[in-house]
Amino acid sequence: MLDRVIHWLDLFLQLFTVSLIVILAIIVLLAVGFRYSGNSLIWYDEVAVLLLAWITFSGAALAVLRNAHLGFNGLMFGLLLPGRIALFWLVEAIFFAIFAVTLWAGWTILGIFGNETMTTLRFVPRTFVQGILPVSAALILLGRGLTLPGRLTEVRSGIDPETREIQHEIARAEAELARSRAGTETNT
Repeated sequence: MLDRVIHWLDLFLQLFTVSLIVILAIIVLLAVGFRYSGNSLIWYDEVAVLLLAWITFSGAALAVLRNAHLGFNGLMFGLLLPGRIALFWLVEAIFFAIFAVTLWAGWTILGIFGNETMTTLRFVPRTFVQGILPVSAALILLGRGLTLPGRLTEVRSGIDPETREIQHEIARAEAELARSRAGTETNT
């Protein structure tokens, strides 16, 4: 069940982030075309910055869900089991505290804007623009919480996920090389 939730959240974040990237690319191409024709779009800069922020924060949530963010696995997995467990829970506590504060602060900031709108697009409320902060913080907390059991299992096993991934890729490359050699030998 947990794996299905992680899968669907991962898929949602992928589609959302890629959609935003495509929209940003289209807007940039439109802006270049309009600027070249001498009719610059007045809203382009503000919307591009907004989309870039949304891409960054939704991508960060995806990275947390995939445990693909920066970490100190060498330090963590270099410790004995009691030290690994203690460091794991310390890091988790700090992580959850920081993003809980980020969620709270982002939500609080939304109330400050009131009825403000974007400068160039008066129909877009500022709360929509700034809404990415509490939304992404909630998604990051959700992703971290969903992957916590799996990460804790890895820490307890003492096998560094990066080392496991490298070993997997080496085995895959060796198998591919063996298939390639076998195909060459049957052709000669």
